[in-house]
Amino acid sequence: MIKVHCFVSCVCELIKRTPGVDHRPFYFGVWDADFSVDSQFVLSYHSPHTRHDQFREWYRLLYGVRIEPWYDHDQSKEANIRQLVSLVENRPADRQVMVMLDLYRLPERENKFHQNPFPHYVLLEATDDPDQWFMSDPDFRWEGALPKDRILDSVRSPAAAGGFWFDGLDIRHTPAETVAAYFAQCMKPDTNPFTDALRQILRAHAGTGAIRPLDQLPDAFREIPVMAIRKYAYEHAFAWLLEDQGQTAEGDPWFEDVCEDIDRLVKTYTQIQYRALKLAISGNAALIAGVEQLLDEQDEREFAIKAQLLNLFRDWQRQAQPGAGAVAGHGMTAEVLP
Repeated sequence: MIKVHCFVSCVCELIKRTPGVDHRPFYFGVWDADFSVDSQFVLSYHSPHTRHDQFREWYRLLYGVRIEPWYDHDQSKEANIRQLVSLVENRPADRQVMVMLDLYRLPERENKFHQNPFPHYVLLEATDDPDQWFMSDPDFRWEGALPKDRILDSVRSPAAAGGFWFDGLDIRHTPAETVAAYFAQCMKPDTNPFTDALRQILRAHAGTGAIRPLDQLPDAFREIPVMAIRKYAYEHAFAWLLEDQGQTAEGDPWFEDVCEDIDRLVKTYTQIQYRALKLAISGNAALIAGVEQLLDEQDEREFAIKAQLLNLFRDWQRQAQPGAGAVAGHGMTAEVLP
């Protein structure tokens, strides 16, 4: 199973364990999920203002579960640490406690993107040993006991500030009309925000209109890998829309071809990052055209993926919602939110 977004992976873990409920529609919101470009044209997957409000609201609409914030940004770090300790050590059996920590401060854990700092959401539980907590990291498919003090030290990082809790008592099967409304909310058939942002950042650092030093471009592009993998969320959508119509995704030649296109989309962002690094090191302006060409190819590739997904969604909608309005985009009518 593909893991692409730590907040989404944490909240989907509970859904995956619930018979009859599928977590994959929740990934509709991931391929074009929010990110940040600051005033210095630096790309970031997380900002101090990130609250995941849309994800939380749609989680409630899709599964009937409220995700409640416990982290108080107006309080000190130590006050929030005390709140976390209380939540973990007095946790009811059906409650999930999420916290953002700085994974860089836990070097025994995998840090596949080599980020410092690396804000990251995990789930925590107390154990029989008061000095050990159980950590579940669904995004990296890791779980195990770690010293409580080391976990709290990673939460104390200035880069980490956030946390939520939610209960698994009343998870509901998602109505088709709610899935359709979420798809309409998430699908942006006429724009690719991530590629648009990379083009904007490139032009801010290189070319005749540059307003930032070229040697800052590698740092501006540093977090591309963290966001590029979000595009694998398309695979969840294609697989779910096929299987919910009674078809098999795994092994289907058409599905496998689509997955190859998605994989090419993800890996080409690495090429863009490499070419930008080469451009910054060499200072050779002739290399700008090559990066621009890759960005244009990314647009063409992702628009094609979105068009195929829209067609598959329409097939699903005709079966799941006979007579329902079509999804937004290309002049069609959006579903009405429940």
